[in-house]
Amino acid sequence: MKLAAPLVLSLAIAVVGCAYTGTAKEGEPGTPGRQAASDFVGLYNGSSFETYMAMRIVEDGTFEWVLAVGALDMRSQGTWVERNGIIYFTTEPAPVPAEFRFLRFETAKGESENDRLVHVFRPDGTQFVNAEARIECANGARVFEFVAGSTAYLDGYTPDECDHPIAVRVIQSNYDITSPRYDLIEMGWEKGQIMRFEFESNDIGVLDLTGMSGALADSILTVAGPLGREEFRKVQPRENE
Repeated sequence: MKLAAPLVLSLAIAVVGCAYTGTAKEGEPGTPGRQAASDFVGLYNGSSFETYMAMRIVEDGTFEWVLAVGALDMRSQGTWVERNGIIYFTTEPAPVPAEFRFLRFETAKGESENDRLVHVFRPDGTQFVNAEARIECANGARVFEFVAGSTAYLDGYTPDECDHPIAVRVIQSNYDITSPRYDLIEMGWEKGQIMRFEFESNDIGVLDLTGMSGALADSILTVAGPLGREEFRKVQPRENE
């Protein structure tokens, strides 16, 4: 996942912005619109050690938020309103979550790569390599395996120690995406079959901040909601200040 072009903050901290192209109603109290007089308008820095996070609150009633930490890039955009000194955010459009979809059982071809129980593909048919399979075994073992391109296993288990797989979940840990638990017994799985999944990225990396609210005091914006409780320092005020 690539972030958009960087914005250079006045403190020389590079953060990332994403253009908002939606329209907002003008001049209606309590609805998104031109709110140049609001103290909330400006650019905010919420970065900490090894984490870049920023928010831009625009006078036209829109906002942009970005986060970059390690291999994780997140973003959000939408509209905001101010009521009684409190700002309220709505992500627009509402993001569609990424998902793993079970497609079918297939017969293993007998090759070592194809003997792996779980295979994940993109919609174009290429393998999706950034996923792990959590395989529950009848003897109580839980096997974590990289789905494609690796024979590495976690938690000290290997496939030989799994006497009989009974259930499977597929996980993309960076973005906390988990499939439903698939009960192999209920599904009629037979030894020698592999499970074919498809990963649909949809709006991966877009965080729904709808419901987040915040208050501003001494140039510190404190928000609460999907981000938990975070503080942003105002580094660029609205243009007419």
